[in-house]
Amino acid sequence: MKKNRRNFLQIIFWIFICFFVNSNMAMAHDLWLNVDNHYPEAGGKTTVKVVFGHNYPYYGILISRTDLTGFSYLCPDGQIREIEKTWEDKKGEKAGALAGEITFDKKGTYVVAAHRKRKGDRENVTSEKYGKSIIVVDKTVADKGNAIVSKPFGHRIEIVPLKNPTEVKSGDSMPVKVLFEGKPLSTYVYATYAGYFSEDEPFPISAKSNEEGVAYVRISQPGVWMVVSNYKVDFSASLTFEIK
Repeated sequence: MKKNRRNFLQIIFWIFICFFVNSNMAMAHDLWLNVDNHYPEAGGKTTVKVVFGHNYPYYGILISRTDLTGFSYLCPDGQIREIEKTWEDKKGEKAGALAGEITFDKKGTYVVAAHRKRKGDRENVTSEKYGKSIIVVDKTVADKGNAIVSKPFGHRIEIVPLKNPTEVKSGDSMPVKVLFEGKPLSTYVYATYAGYFSEDEPFPISAKSNEEGVAYVRISQPGVWMVVSNYKVDFSASLTFEIK
């Protein structure tokens, strides 16, 4: 009887260990978008890079176009267009980013989005990674009503900005809303900016969303920022933008 109980406890222990290790390995990477220019001129072009990694904004594991479930952008007029011109920006055998080019024919605010979905199997948990980025063409006609930036894409987990980055300055807070399956999610969000480094803390800013899913991310300095949120084992969403 004691032997059976001991064997049972050993089985539970190893199940826990395997779950813990796999979960942490799965959560080690997020998907985000690096944008060459968040404030291009009308008629100009910008390169958007899909990065799958854990050290923003540096490249991680290269994702091919076929690995992505979607790669598109929302225009100021509300239309969604697919990013068709893509190529792989390799930094070694497995490192790099999938790059795409966008030409902006209209002034206003654009939101670029990419995501990757993978079904679970015996060796991997179900994984869904979503990333969005805000691009403003001509700040003088930026979407002051926030109709574009605050429009959800319908991602399973999503960070929705409640303000246009043009309205936020260093020292302010950037309000965001976290949604899971279209409903507000009370959880933690973490933020960092390009150029930040710490041996102990990967994200200098954290905040918790309330019951309405709203969190206020303190913007400590100008620059390109990333806000990220994780849920369950391997669902994550990110949002990148630039504060002038």
